[in-house]
Amino acid sequence: MNTVVHVSSPDPNEQREAIANTLNLVADESVSEPGDHVVVLANGAGVRMFVEATTALEEFVNELRNYDVELRACRNALRGMGATDDDLLRGVEGVPSGSGELARLQAEGYGYIKAP
Repeated sequence: MNTVVHVSSPDPNEQREAIANTLNLVADESVSEPGDHVVVLANGAGVRMFVEATTALEEFVNELRNYDVELRACRNALRGMGATDDDLLRGVEGVPSGSGELARLQAEGYGYIKAP
């Protein structure tokens, strides 16, 4: 099972909910198996979760990395807020376009979850 979780909300509470849902997914042994890939992709105002994270949110992001969840942020959105890849939290990868990345992952067979 390969899944992309899409986050575009600027609301830190909704971003935390998206991360909590992702943690529930990767911890659920009834659907998660070795070799599965999960990507959290932030675009639009959602990229703030990977740049301006609160301490609590950053702890959640660190937990995602412990599960080998891939974290990606749209460079177009970063540029729109005056940020670059250098401003991203450790372990977050910039991608050229959030929409393009979503399309690419879905073409590769990834399931799609819009969160929240």
